[in-house]
Amino acid sequence: MTRPQYHHLKYAVLFLAMTLSLFSQVAPTEQSDAEKGTKDKLLATRVPQFELHNETLLDGLWKLARIPVPFGFGFEGVLKRDSTTPEIKDTQFSLQVKDKSAREVLNVLCEADSRYTWSTDGATVNVFPKDVVNDPSYLLNRKLQRFELKNATDVDDGLLAISRQLGPPGEQVAHMQMSGEDPYPPEPWTVTYQNLTVRQIVNRLAEHGGPCGTWTFGGSNDFRRFAFFNNLLCSKQPPPDWIQKIIESRPKDS
Repeated sequence: MTRPQYHHLKYAVLFLAMTLSLFSQVAPTEQSDAEKGTKDKLLATRVPQFELHNETLLDGLWKLARIPVPFGFGFEGVLKRDSTTPEIKDTQFSLQVKDKSAREVLNVLCEADSRYTWSTDGATVNVFPKDVVNDPSYLLNRKLQRFELKNATDVDDGLLAISRQLGPPGEQVAHMQMSGEDPYPPEPWTVTYQNLTVRQIVNRLAEHGGPCGTWTFGGSNDFRRFAFFNNLLCSKQPPPDWIQKIIESRPKDS
């Protein structure tokens, strides 16, 4: 699958001054039985054949997320030291596995690029650098005891709410808009979550954008950026009218 092309940067948040107290260290909210069942079904799904040819771990995620049971994922790239540092070259590899579970394929992918590990949050697969697993200062590991989103109509509303509700230090993120990215449903979205990490909240922001909501995070320590997109493959139903109109209005080569 060809990865979407970056078009332009839309700054979502730029070093907001924070006055709220630092987040509390509270255990994550327990997953419901339905969420655990969805996760177990996803990870146990058999993959008859899976191949990569001089491709990267992210290429493998794109491919795995489309067969045989589509799912959404969040991928966090290794951040550069700063924006002037040369780009970090992704590890390329080839592999071929047959009749493995999705769990086993994810393990194989992370073994092939040993910088990464993975976990699940409901039906979303999160892949992130091993080096950040125990780093409480890493943005995606920070936790909000309570997160409130009011009348959100765009993913930027969610990113802004995260930054405003985190305690100090202030966090910078940008939203890199993707070619073909679909907007949120037109109805304003209001929701409250308890005891979630930023990673878990971003998963939910992506899921609200549409079936198989997927996101990536990368850049450098002094300029971090998100990208969001959906492939609609999780839904057995036709796309909602508001999405169908967007699809039909696009140039055929988009």
